[in-house]
Amino acid sequence: MTDATGPEPLGICLVANVAHETGHGEGGLEIREGLRHFAPGAKVWIAPPAWGDGGESVIVAGRHRGDGRRYVRIVIKSRFLVNFRVRAVYSPALVRALTKAEPGQEREFGARFLWPPEQAESWARSWNTPKMQARVDGHRGPAHLVTDPPPMELQLDGVTYYLAHFNAGGARYSPEPPPMEPPRTG
Repeated sequence: MTDATGPEPLGICLVANVAHETGHGEGGLEIREGLRHFAPGAKVWIAPPAWGDGGESVIVAGRHRGDGRRYVRIVIKSRFLVNFRVRAVYSPALVRALTKAEPGQEREFGARFLWPPEQAESWARSWNTPKMQARVDGHRGPAHLVTDPPPMELQLDGVTYYLAHFNAGGARYSPEPPPMEPPRTG
């Protein structure tokens, strides 16, 4: 339906840009411009999470680096994306790429399989907050994500852990409080 304000959106989607430099290989030391399928700065549309990895990998649709006319749908690591924001989707071809809808089903699939606005806004805020991995001494399980720069204290299972060290590789927390400086005399 079209009126004086323009066409009605087919749905809401989370959008991001491909980072200009992406780290690959062991330790992320191999730096590339953009990704194999998307140029640096390319706009990609992100489908809602399809599996429970916390958004580490995402399904995206965007214009391919080699053929800028058609949308491609692939899975990439979310760490290669920057500048997350929420946008309305107007293109039936984009809805088909994101949802695998058949021609003519774009409005139905857009409403059912794209983002609820509140969820999209929440994910955009979360992904725009810088994060780094944190290891916790004496705590079993995978590394935790903390903000970058990391907080001085971290609460896990009712125990306070203190920041012991951090650099570009991540943060390390210890149950031991930091040493106190002796009082100055004189």
